[in-house]
Amino acid sequence: MTSDHHHQDSVRSANGFSASQSMLPPQPPPPQAQANGNSSLSPPSQPPQDRDKARVIDDILHSDVGVSSLLTRLKQSITACRDFAAFVKRRAGLEEEHAQGLRKLCSLTHQTIRRPDGRQGTYAQSFDLTTRIHERIADNGLQFSLHLHQMHEDLMELSNNMDRGRKHWKQTGMAYERKTSDAELLVEKAKIKYDTAAEEYDRVRSGDRRSGKSPFNMRSSKKGPQYEEELYRKVQAADTDYQGKVQYANQCRQELINALRPQAVKYMREMVAECDAGLSVQLQKFVQFNERLLLSNGLSVSPIKSETPDSRSMRDVVSLINNEQDFENYVIDLSSRVTPQMKNMEVKYERHPSLAHTQQPSAMSSANNSFVSMHQAPGSSAFPPPEQHLLPQSQGFGAVVQAPAMLPQQPTQQMPVQTQYAGSNYNNMDYPRTRPVFGQSLEALLARDESVVPILVLQCIQAVDLYGLDVEGIYRLSGEKKHVERIKQIFDNDPSTIDFRKQEDFFYDVNSVASILKQFFRDLPDPLLTNLLYNEFISASRIDDDITRRDSLHELINRLPDPNYATLRAVTLHLNRVRASSNVNRMSSGNLAICFGPTLMGSNLSPNIADAGWQVKVIDTILQNCFSIFVSLPSPSTL
Repeated sequence: MTSDHHHQDSVRSANGFSASQSMLPPQPPPPQAQANGNSSLSPPSQPPQDRDKARVIDDILHSDVGVSSLLTRLKQSITACRDFAAFVKRRAGLEEEHAQGLRKLCSLTHQTIRRPDGRQGTYAQSFDLTTRIHERIADNGLQFSLHLHQMHEDLMELSNNMDRGRKHWKQTGMAYERKTSDAELLVEKAKIKYDTAAEEYDRVRSGDRRSGKSPFNMRSSKKGPQYEEELYRKVQAADTDYQGKVQYANQCRQELINALRPQAVKYMREMVAECDAGLSVQLQKFVQFNERLLLSNGLSVSPIKSETPDSRSMRDVVSLINNEQDFENYVIDLSSRVTPQMKNMEVKYERHPSLAHTQQPSAMSSANNSFVSMHQAPGSSAFPPPEQHLLPQSQGFGAVVQAPAMLPQQPTQQMPVQTQYAGSNYNNMDYPRTRPVFGQSLEALLARDESVVPILVLQCIQAVDLYGLDVEGIYRLSGEKKHVERIKQIFDNDPSTIDFRKQEDFFYDVNSVASILKQFFRDLPDPLLTNLLYNEFISASRIDDDITRRDSLHELINRLPDPNYATLRAVTLHLNRVRASSNVNRMSSGNLAICFGPTLMGSNLSPNIADAGWQVKVIDTILQNCFSIFVSLPSPSTL
């Protein structure tokens, strides 16, 4: 039975029953009418326990919560049906994609096997049969996919029908319930009005003055008997209205209990049963289709010999390969290409007739040449060199002897280049730490260099901005150790001698600049975000709400000392520029936070190691909210 039939039958029966009941006075429902008309759903003979259970279920469904409960249960069935339909559709798409891909692979393999430069013989035949088996497996997958698509359409049609029926009965059944509820609410209001009028009439009639006022004070224009008669008429009118409301409410409830609610419960129970049964049938079909798919694939790979004697399994097909036979056939097929000239024959020397009269002298000259070559010393000439060749040789030797007198001039010209590109491990030249930078606090550097952001930080930021934004893995990859050591020594000696706008000053190795910057922050006696605020930074990073976490970190950053704040701002704005080129350098905010989390928050203390993940969260949040935390955007040169 479909929902459209449910709708038409329910409307006709409800309208007809309402018309007939409106013409009759309200009567108590017979016992048979309270059986809710669902006796046809249960078998005629049941065990006592089942009968008791069915009675309890009927009582609940025919109570005031029955219609709403059935609507909820029907919605659950519809949702389950649609969920399974979505699963079936996705599974069908996967199977279809797999089958199409397998069929395309088999087609390409057939073309590859037929190429003349490929291996032929039993291997080609076996491989071809193997691909045929895979084609049958692909066909099985396509059939399975078609069945699943049909199941999806059936499930969606079932769920849509049930949904339309549910909407109809939700509107109709709940309208009946609301009608009865409204009638009972009118009864309550009429009773309150009736009780109020009766109490007032009783006070006027008995002359009750407990309220402190005479009952005639409010009605000074009317005498006592007139006011009492007027109140009596009001009481009579309220009583009549109250009785009418009670009668109408009882009529509505009798109509609801005897016909409307049982009818709604009956049809909704049938719809629930129909939806659940349809879903169960589709689940059984899904199981059968899966079994059929696996069985068909299994028979394609290994067919039953008794049923198909001529068919071969994949194992039989692969066992047909004979490597020795293929090799022999390949070699035998080459016999047509081998000519007599290609056979192993001794090579003969044939003298040209025109040179026949010079045969003996040439033989003697060749013998002499061979004798000379056999007795010639290695590196010597068969004939003495001309005399003019000896003089330059002697002069060259003299020049070599005099060359050491010029050697001191050559190192003096190349010394600057050597010291500029070589590391300390190669020329054993170390710079004294006259103006140390590494290991110094930011306050000490500010007092000495009069720069709120350390000069080293500005130089490194400038170099990476100029030459490192497009370098893949910047700040993740380390620079060459000897370059890092040399740059560190120069900064500790005299930072003013370095200008990172010139690549030769950092040996054309921008990764060394990135390593120097991270090393500077790691060597700080107090981390950039300070040990004093460390626990508060970690606590703020644990906040789940993004906005609250950002605001908490912003408040903590504002509490940093001036050099720490200015340095953090410069580094954050720089890392934001690095992140903007993440499509090239592969350094997103998360990757940069991994590199700079322990570096900026401190990783020397052992308890901080357990907070590594929260340290990364702090830096990642700062980078993602760079312009919200640091509203001004000065360039590093103006800091």
